[in-house]
Amino acid sequence: MTFPDKITAGFDYDEALTLLKIAQSAYSGPENQPPPSSCKTPVPGPPDDWLLVSEKTPTHTTLLDNFWQVWQNQNNKKQYVIAVRGTVETGRSVAEDAILPLVKARWALEFDLFGFKIDFPFHLVRDEGDSPVEAGVHGGFALGMLLMLFTTDAPLFSTLSSFGSDDEVYITGHSQGASVALLITSLVLHSKKFFNRPSYKTYVYAPAKPGNDHYSYDLDQIASARGFCYSIVNSQDWVPQIPLTLEGPKTLNRPNPLLQFDGRPESDIPAVVQRIITDLEGVRSNIFGKIEDELQRLIEEVEQHLHLAKFGVAAKELTDHPAAPETVVGKGPMAGLLGQIRNALLPSLNYAKAGAVVPVFGEPGPNPDDPTDSFWQHHLCNYVQYLERDYGPSAG
Repeated sequence: MTFPDKITAGFDYDEALTLLKIAQSAYSGPENQPPPSSCKTPVPGPPDDWLLVSEKTPTHTTLLDNFWQVWQNQNNKKQYVIAVRGTVETGRSVAEDAILPLVKARWALEFDLFGFKIDFPFHLVRDEGDSPVEAGVHGGFALGMLLMLFTTDAPLFSTLSSFGSDDEVYITGHSQGASVALLITSLVLHSKKFFNRPSYKTYVYAPAKPGNDHYSYDLDQIASARGFCYSIVNSQDWVPQIPLTLEGPKTLNRPNPLLQFDGRPESDIPAVVQRIITDLEGVRSNIFGKIEDELQRLIEEVEQHLHLAKFGVAAKELTDHPAAPETVVGKGPMAGLLGQIRNALLPSLNYAKAGAVVPVFGEPGPNPDDPTDSFWQHHLCNYVQYLERDYGPSAG
């Protein structure tokens, strides 16, 4: 296996396999482990010429138990990999998956840092002007990314800012980590002011849908269509099919046969169609309202326990979080973050895939050794086998 000595456009099997191994390695991080895998053949470790960069890798997780690693190619020390861990078996990690409402993919994040007001552009898409349907991203994944950027003892913002224009950065992740990695890709490509714009390329594995169609359009135009962002998906894996989409007339682009550009109903809609539309909107509003209520409850619980001693150091994030409580000095720069997330909510549950899809075709059926293993087709050990079979050197 020969890893390319320079990032170039296009899908590369050696890149994909190496990054898959590094993505699996991120599960060896602190405190929490993924759901147990009954794979008879585990995923091999990263190649020997890739080493973990300890000073850029956090020693503990974020508030929502996100964790990531930074690796460096010893054959080309300008090449790095940021690998984001997927969901682990903790309530905080699962809660990130469950924060379903979309939030705006473009807004201004404000917080105080040592008495100075900081304005950080949370820009994951281009400015769409007066479009009545806005680009949106999964609220939980957005919150997870923001906590990665600004908390822990190795905040990702600092890492991304440290790369120079001649560096090459690969971004990868599996499952929840894959979805967050896609948001990170959007962020760095739209944040030239903060990051020195090294070359970026992304390979993710089994991502849940990270946002709506307008978000996907932007990422696919700026990265996927140019050969720099790939989502590898097993045809038998259920995770890339979620979150389930609930689409109504208000999530369609306008004007359309039902709504004028300003959102008013078209006057010539038959009464029976109007009743169906009203009923559908009622169902959608009811479901969204219940999800929003649960999000509000979670935000209040988290805000009660969120304390940061200083920028980049999580002193005590939840009562049972491992960060050292003796360093708590009060609420810090991220204290108002959750409220800003809440204010950016979009009344929509319309989700779409993002990244150029590279399908691998799984063998249908349950885990032969454990029929109760609902994540069987989601395990990266199967992705290794399917990837090699469908795209490896001996693939037909």
